[in-house]
Amino acid sequence: MKRIIYAICSLFIGMGFYSCSLDEPSYGKTTSKNYYQKESDIEQALTGAYLQLRTTWNEYALNHYFIGDCTTDDALKGGGGDGDRAEVRDLSNFTVYTTNGEVGRRWEILYRLINRCNDVIYYAPNATGDKEILARYANEAKALRAFGYYCLVTTFGGVPLITTPMQPEEILKVPRSSTDEVYQLIISDLTDASQLPSRREYDAENAYRVTRGFAKTMLAKTYMFRGDFASAETVLHEIIEVDKDYTLLSDYGMNWRTEYENSTESVFEIANKVYDKTVATGTNVPHFFTSRRVTGYQGYGFHVPTQDLYDAYDVDDPRITYVFTQTGDRYVGDTEAQDNTESPSGFHDYKMTVPAIEKKGMDVWMISYNIRLIRYSDVLLMYAEALNENGKAAIALPYLNEVRERARNSNPTDPRRDMQTYIPPTTGNSLKDIAVTDQDQLRKIIWHERRCELGMEGWRRDDLMRQKRFGTVMRNYASKYNTTKGANFDDGRDYLLPIPQGERDKSNDVLTQNPDY
Repeated sequence: MKRIIYAICSLFIGMGFYSCSLDEPSYGKTTSKNYYQKESDIEQALTGAYLQLRTTWNEYALNHYFIGDCTTDDALKGGGGDGDRAEVRDLSNFTVYTTNGEVGRRWEILYRLINRCNDVIYYAPNATGDKEILARYANEAKALRAFGYYCLVTTFGGVPLITTPMQPEEILKVPRSSTDEVYQLIISDLTDASQLPSRREYDAENAYRVTRGFAKTMLAKTYMFRGDFASAETVLHEIIEVDKDYTLLSDYGMNWRTEYENSTESVFEIANKVYDKTVATGTNVPHFFTSRRVTGYQGYGFHVPTQDLYDAYDVDDPRITYVFTQTGDRYVGDTEAQDNTESPSGFHDYKMTVPAIEKKGMDVWMISYNIRLIRYSDVLLMYAEALNENGKAAIALPYLNEVRERARNSNPTDPRRDMQTYIPPTTGNSLKDIAVTDQDQLRKIIWHERRCELGMEGWRRDDLMRQKRFGTVMRNYASKYNTTKGANFDDGRDYLLPIPQGERDKSNDVLTQNPDY
């Protein structure tokens, strides 16, 4: 891991080489053909690709949570008022303009990622050095490029397919491809990347590289999104029953403790470890999501869990402890309890709260905390869902119940807190195994379990979209709580976000707009 972090540090120093001028399209750049000549050049270019997901003030994770949760029934925008981060408010209310800054940020970050990956994929085969390592670098880049295109196509629909380094004037002429064409590239890239080493094959210095498990999990997510449950089942079976690269941690709450970063449950984390406090290798995302009032936190108060999400849990579900921070909770080492007075629901996001004692001596914009993007429990629940959709409900139950068993055996009392407002009253009957084999009933149970297990992890929108119930859920939410959030949802428009107007302008309208924007 340190090898990647230190490489990132060197990129900050030489950032001019990798940065794009502001007047270039955000999804392309001019490359230097006399640079990518040897293995070390390709490794630095690949590090530059990883860096695109965690550039300070432009971190992908922040956008992932805002769009993935705040547009759904799981999270409210929060913040200091209605106008604070207004672009997220508009996303939440489905009153999105084509100039929305959060929409543009998603496009920009992901195409910058794709652009860096294209350099690696294009130049690695002809570079001098260890051909096996160079092939691995190319496959890492393919896995990251596929991730970028997955996030784009599931958000915008068909997008321009940029697969090689191109001049800006060439890029401006590239129209949107069909969704099928984008998915074909994603599947091809992830199939190639499935040959990557397993997480066990990397040493500590390379621990945060993408692996075969990541590639296969993203391939399964792609098949699930497309409703191809047969292909999803095949890939998920391979991950779980053949490769066996992952296991659940014994306690749900361990997933968000520093000592369990990049654990056996982690499929993909964005590494933000701080080794040298003079270089900004940390993350500022936790500061956006914590209480505005408490000394040592004083965050911006965004990404607030809804009451509806809270009510989705059984009252004795230990996971409540590790999803919600409540007024009166106090972390060990603090002198003040949490004060969520300014939260519109009274909750804050536990999973992105870093206790003050763990930030001692750090700048709030450089917190040493990894972003847990994909966990193994997601894989198990996808497998249960795919099996059920394929008429194998009885076979699906053990994978669903494995997640529930871990949850019920988790400590309802958080060891990181010395005051806890609510402790789920667990008993021997908490979260009992599911025995239902009716396909329709089990489908709803699995969907509900995904919501509880993955709450506030940025995948709720993705789930509602692929389950084709996004509009129904959001309109019901608006009606239930008499709120504007979800009331304007239009099934013909709001399953996709608009193509950023700035990108359309630069292309002289080569890029077409999505319906009704």
